[in-house]
Amino acid sequence: MKLKDIKLEYVREELNTEDLKANPYDQLHDWMNDVIQAEITYPNAATLSTVSADHIPSSRTVLIKDYHELGITFFSDYTSAKAMDINSNKNVSLLFFWKELDRQIRINGQVSKIDPMKSENYWNSRPKESQISAMASNQSSIISKEELYEHVNQLNSEFKNKTIPCPPNWGGYLVSIDSAEFWQGRPNRLHDRFKYTKHKSSWQIQRLAP
Repeated sequence: MKLKDIKLEYVREELNTEDLKANPYDQLHDWMNDVIQAEITYPNAATLSTVSADHIPSSRTVLIKDYHELGITFFSDYTSAKAMDINSNKNVSLLFFWKELDRQIRINGQVSKIDPMKSENYWNSRPKESQISAMASNQSSIISKEELYEHVNQLNSEFKNKTIPCPPNWGGYLVSIDSAEFWQGRPNRLHDRFKYTKHKSSWQIQRLAP
């Protein structure tokens, strides 16, 4: 079958103005609850897009660990490729896509590091295996499988009966929301799209053409 011959139809319920919360954080909360209740795998997965100093875009999937009125949090290696992009350009985008509910959320905003103590608190909540993996991997750098596993084994031996401290090159990022679009798939491609745009301390909500 050719890709152009694939025909899909969206049959979910409408998304109307009266259904929307006053701000994107509460709307995200409602949709995230729907996704969790639907038992969709990786409900907190989002595509993070960054732009390098050479103006080259790059996208990858990250796991969102928190969201509130100040922004959306994920964690990463501060020396990774995404971190290098962020160092040169604070503007990023996030995309949530839940095909099972025919929904997506597009978010544009600026990113900054969170307080080191908050990063440390989250680090301490992670399984030891995940801590070891993070310490063993200089994310995005070139490495052989043998080198990686050798480093993992060394760290397992070193911290066998010890608490693993949070590395200085690892921590959280906070994406503040400048705009957010909530997209609900609808029949005949007449999708419901609403965009939140921040104006000082309030949010403007506009319907967009599908």
